Amino acid sequence: MKKVILNLDILKEENIIAKKNRKYFSQNRIFVVNLMGSPGCGKTTLIEEIIKKIKDKLKIAVIEGDIATVKDARRISKLKIPVVQINTEKVGNACHLNAGMIRKAIESLKSKKIDILIIENIGNLVCPAEFDLGENLRIVMTSVTEGDDKVAKYPPMFANCDIVIISKIDLIKYSKYNLKQVEKDIRRINPKAVLLKITTKRKNTINSLIEILMREKGYAD
Repeated sequence: MKKVILNLDILKEENIIAKKNRKYFSQNRIFVVNLMGSPGCGKTTLIEEIIKKIKDKLKIAVIEGDIATVKDARRISKLKIPVVQINTEKVGNACHLNAGMIRKAIESLKSKKIDILIIENIGNLVCPAEFDLGENLRIVMTSVTEGDDKVAKYPPMFANCDIVIISKIDLIKYSKYNLKQVEKDIRRINPKAVLLKITTKRKNTINSLIEILMREKGYAD
């Protein structure tokens, strides 16, 4: 039996496209956020709240990623901002977005003035971690309702991000969620990550995230 070792970088082509995306965003002064997390952790709701808080100051666009349906895009479109839906059911039901998909979606947005582009990645705590989309900021959400073991069980996702958001924090009193252990896991895996605890039931809890986005675009108080 002969053993064959493959040293092929299967992400090489995608990384080249991601580099092109990043160059385009930089040239057009678009700050790009890649928002990742499990289904139901609150990504779309968070995007809605961000839009409501800053759309009067900054031009926002959204790319929505799902395997099927345009439900999230419809939600976002009600806020009167540009939104593009990407569905992967015709490309093998891919469980993540890649740089090539974003490249195509950008074509639909080129006529728009955009300050911040938010990409809602497909709900998944595994695959999206490996794919560079050309973004400036990577955010991973995990919710109290998912349980307190997700950071420890899916370390690559949390190791490769700039901000970790623990969402639905208002429900912690109704659960056995061990917040201290989750914080410890985050610090062990990614000590440089900014940790935010939010609930959209209390709108002020997302202010720290809003401040980060505003600061990146030169709107700091």
